[in-house]
Amino acid sequence: MDAQRPRARFHLTPFQKFCVRWSVFYDSSSDRLSRVETTLRVYQLTTIMVTSGLTMYPILFEDNKKALESLTYFIICAFLLSLIVLAIRTKRYNRAMLLMVEDEFPGYGGPVPDALRRKMSAIRSSYGRFTMHIIVSYLALVVFEIPATGMVPLVAASFTDAKLGSQSTQMVVMWFPMDTSEIKMYAVSMVIQFFIVLTVKFIITGIMCSFSFFVNQMITEFQILATFIEHATEIVEYDRSTNRTTEQKLLDHLKMCTKLHNRLIFYKDQLNESYGFIILLELMFSTLYFCLSAFNMIFVGNKFVMVKGLLTLSNYLAELFIFCMYGSMVEDAHINLLRASYNSKWYAQPLRSRRSLMMVMYRSQTPLQLTVGKVFIANLPLFLSVLKVSYSGVNALRAANAK
Repeated sequence: MDAQRPRARFHLTPFQKFCVRWSVFYDSSSDRLSRVETTLRVYQLTTIMVTSGLTMYPILFEDNKKALESLTYFIICAFLLSLIVLAIRTKRYNRAMLLMVEDEFPGYGGPVPDALRRKMSAIRSSYGRFTMHIIVSYLALVVFEIPATGMVPLVAASFTDAKLGSQSTQMVVMWFPMDTSEIKMYAVSMVIQFFIVLTVKFIITGIMCSFSFFVNQMITEFQILATFIEHATEIVEYDRSTNRTTEQKLLDHLKMCTKLHNRLIFYKDQLNESYGFIILLELMFSTLYFCLSAFNMIFVGNKFVMVKGLLTLSNYLAELFIFCMYGSMVEDAHINLLRASYNSKWYAQPLRSRRSLMMVMYRSQTPLQLTVGKVFIANLPLFLSVLKVSYSGVNALRAANAK
């Protein structure tokens, strides 16, 4: 059985290293934050806390139109503060999952037919490319949104008679101690706001990259496990070792598959512990932000405010969609494992091997789901529910404003 245990260490591709390094969780030597991580987190917390204070002034003392958009940015700050705290908390979970990916899920170490080995390699490659396309598309959206959001207030300030420092000429509606109606002070405020937006996007993209990396590895391993089980007889017959009978080799192979299934379930639990409350924050924030941002665009009626709102809103909806999409993919991967177990003709196997297969099938009948703070289930129906609730919220705000 030792000869069938995975031996080769899993090597991260450059893109995979980018994903985990971007989230600053790549240091797997300790559960504690490294110096780089500590410095980065202190900078993030300081920036967001200062921004929270600056956005409170328009909420308390400015006119309604300006305060409404400022309130949406204050909600963003509260969301990010919670997100940073949870990101620090999830350090140990990310380290444990990274070690499992590198040491416990490197692939099957026993003899495998070349065609089957190519199939498993194709599974890894296809899911790796899929995740890369998702992350690159998301980063492209972020890279487009940041300068576009910065250009909108500059265009409003340059080509309209809007007063400098007004709502339509700011990236982030906040209070500044200097007079931003002057060109020099306005330029300084725009630079500060631009770096605030960069910090915000850095925090969120780090979470998205690390989450996509870990959930992609879990889905990939479930697909490979399904291949191990469905082609169990073929793999055993390919093994020419004579120290064990075919029945013993089949039993050892299925026991290895059962253990790998248990590890994947544990990996899923770790993933839920690490990202469950983060996805819950994303869910609550996206719903609330959708309502306030859409109502603000309707209430203000300024085309520059509307463009800024649409740019930011599209980004946050894309984040929630990625969380929900991966949740549905995890469910499908587990169902596929159940189908593969049945297609392996378990009823024709020896009794002890049949018991191992039935154990896998029994556990596969329980849905494997990414939970949202142990309250909701992350999947595509949840994303549609958020859109429906958000639309209802906007209509409720419009009705209340009309009265």
